[in-house]
This record gives sequence, structure tokens and C-alpha cells, in this order.
Amino acid sequence: MKIRSALLLALMALIIAVAAGCAAPAAGGDTNDDAASEMRIVSLMPSNTEILFALGLGEALVGVTDYCNYPPELEEAVAAGRIQRVGDAFNVNEELLISLEPTLVVFGYSTEAAQNLADRLNDLGINTEIIFPQTVQQTMESIIRLGDLTGTGERAAALVAEMETAFADAAAATAELPAEDRPKVLMLLDLDSLYVAGTGTLENELIKAAGGVNIVETAGYPQISEEAIIAGNPDIILCSFPFKDRILSEKEAWKELTAVQAEAVYDLEGDLINRPGPRLEEGLKLMQSIIHSGR
Repeated sequence: MKIRSALLLALMALIIAVAAGCAAPAAGGDTNDDAASEMRIVSLMPSNTEILFALGLGEALVGVTDYCNYPPELEEAVAAGRIQRVGDAFNVNEELLISLEPTLVVFGYSTEAAQNLADRLNDLGINTEIIFPQTVQQTMESIIRLGDLTGTGERAAALVAEMETAFADAAAATAELPAEDRPKVLMLLDLDSLYVAGTGTLENELIKAAGGVNIVETAGYPQISEEAIIAGNPDIILCSFPFKDRILSEKEAWKELTAVQAEAVYDLEGDLINRPGPRLEEGLKLMQSIIHSGR
């Protein structure tokens, strides 16, 4: 499946890529209509595209990746030809991108290829920025950074305040929860290859914030064995793609898992939990509803 393969590629890149930022002038306050109309932004990462729309900059976007799919008005703008798709985060149509005459290009990875492209764009007088958060805190900082870059600082601060409140409320709800009452959770990213979310990931942060315990103690997005899953015996299995029916019908070795016995296997909308943007708040609330319903 093309989208699933792209996600797995991105998840693997998370392990080796390093976030970095290219210098750009900061601006305070919220942008006015005239300033917004002068901005032409290309976003090369779905999460950054979501942040820009949340900041009210949908009209300023002129280019996005093939995998940018939210919010719904994005698809409408693409269909109308106002926003162009310029490839994916690793294969950008540079000629098309430049033809869009952007004033700002927001990258999602600091790979060598991305940095080389950023250098070429800078030489042409096009501002670039690399926004690649890997934690909830870095996500909030990235929202503030994009707000500064685009003159939407007040909107950015409001978005971050909402996220901070949601995570503070979650922490308060689970603060007194004994360790033995915290369900063991497996976050499954791919059923065939058994890629999972481990420590140091957004998914792990959400599991912990929602009151669960991740059974995977390896950092990043490792590939694990069925034996490790059976030994971990999760109380809840969360799937970033629709794997539930296959798990319940095909995985004979998993029949005795607590999660399978209780049918506590849940298909989630992966974009809510693995995209570092404002919708992490929705992902947290979704995980809370699942984890709390099992107690």
C-alpha cells in the first residue's frame, strides 16, 4: 500500500534524521490580510501543512506533498488547481516548486538532499525552514516557530495553549493511578513486518499521557518478533492502520493475548497520533477514551 509504505519510510527516517532550522526573520503578532496575500508557502511535510492551515494560512499555501491530506479544504484547493503537489518529502519536483515562486519553503527533514535543496533555494532568494519535531514539546515549539515566521504568533500561542491544557488535564487524570492499574499497550504500525512504536516516539508519549504503559522498551520504531509480543502480553493493541479484523481472524499465535481475548484491539486514524501537529490533542483524547474504558 503506497501510503503505508511512505509512512514506514518516514518513521524509519525519524531514527536517523536530525532536526535543524535555517535562519529566517521572525515576526510578532498576527498577520493581516495584506501580509497573508503576499506570502506564498510550500510545505514539504503533512504535519507542517496541518499546522499552517491551523494558523489560518491555507490561502498562502501554493505547494504541498503528495501525502498532505488534511484539512478537507486542502483537497478542494488542489482539485481547483490553486495548490500544486510537488512530490514527497524525499523526491521533490524542484522545477515545479520554483515555478510556484514561494516566499517560504518549509521542509520536514534535515536529510542531506533536503539541505542541498534548501541551499539552492536560498541562493535564489527563497527563505527556507526545517520543521521536524519528534516530541510533543518540540511540536508545540514548532507551532510557535511557524507562527513567528508567518506573523501568526497570536494564533500559534492559542493553539499551543489548547494543547498544553489537554496534556495537563490528562496528566492530572492519571497522576494517582497505581502502576498495576495502568494497562499494557502495544502500538502496532505494520502487521506483516511487525513494526511498532517504542520509547522516544510521539505514540509513546501519548500512551503514557493517556495512562497506559508501552510494552516496547526499545527506542524509535523497531521491528519486533511475535515472541516478544506474546511475552509482553498487552492488555490493549492499538493499530495505526485497520489491522483489527486480521489480528482477530489470522493471528493464531496471538489468541491467548489478553488484548485479543478481550477484543481490546483498536484501529486508529494514524494521522492523529503520528503527525506532530495540533491534532495530537485529538489523538490523546482518543487514546484516553480507549485506555480509560478498559479500566
